[in-house]
Amino acid sequence: MFLCDSHTHSSFSFDGEVPVEEMVKQAVENKIDVLTITDHCDVLGIGDKNNEFGVVLEEAIPQSALETRRVATLYKDKIKVLAGVELGEPTHFPEKTKTALSLADFDFVLASTHQAKGKEDYYFLEYNSKNIDSLLDEYFKEQLEVVKWNGFDSLAHFDYPARYIRERTNLSLDYTRYENTIDEILKILVKNNKALEVNTSTMSKPLGRPMPGEDLLKRYKDFGGKLITLGSDAHKKDVLGKDLVTAIEMLKKIGFTSYCYYEKHTPVEVKI
Repeated sequence: MFLCDSHTHSSFSFDGEVPVEEMVKQAVENKIDVLTITDHCDVLGIGDKNNEFGVVLEEAIPQSALETRRVATLYKDKIKVLAGVELGEPTHFPEKTKTALSLADFDFVLASTHQAKGKEDYYFLEYNSKNIDSLLDEYFKEQLEVVKWNGFDSLAHFDYPARYIRERTNLSLDYTRYENTIDEILKILVKNNKALEVNTSTMSKPLGRPMPGEDLLKRYKDFGGKLITLGSDAHKKDVLGKDLVTAIEMLKKIGFTSYCYYEKHTPVEVKI
């Protein structure tokens, strides 16, 4: 099975642990055919040289891309390696987003929402029966802003807060009340020929499914969606490509006949 992991992080990410070349070596060992390095570039951090993570994005992101290109050449006979970026909160600071996108010649831009405007990452929030509805409503509205912005290739981990809600609470994850917003997001993705990521990082965790799950993927397909990228969201080399095969089988079950990776912002189809 041809495997592409289009969402991975190296030590150039604030929460990454492994140099690019070590990630690539492991990807070769794991029989991954295409690897895209998508180090974190949360727009809030542009211009902030004294941030808590000690990562100067204007330095780290160009270095990530340069090292990725170097390693891609070194291992070109064993694996295709592409330079990407995970662009966080691209609609919060438009001028910073322009700067972020100019930092390197990326093959792939993965757009993500980790936090609402003026608030902490959803990782740090507490979830309870009194706030879950307002938090999720706010989250999906943020996602809607991102897809309307349209300056990306694929939308990352569609329902990101779900991983923490399931890990920390027994609250129901019923998205019925957000259906109109979700449908609008999916329809815009289809209209603009943008991809939807199947993020496999939560398949072997309490959530027990990728982000998004099967129901939302079916909905995307029903609206005419065909572009799917796959990503393990690996921050360590031991989870590179984890659960990609299971995700591909799920896509086949839903009725998808292919997924894709991006090279020079152009989707390359992979038949399944």
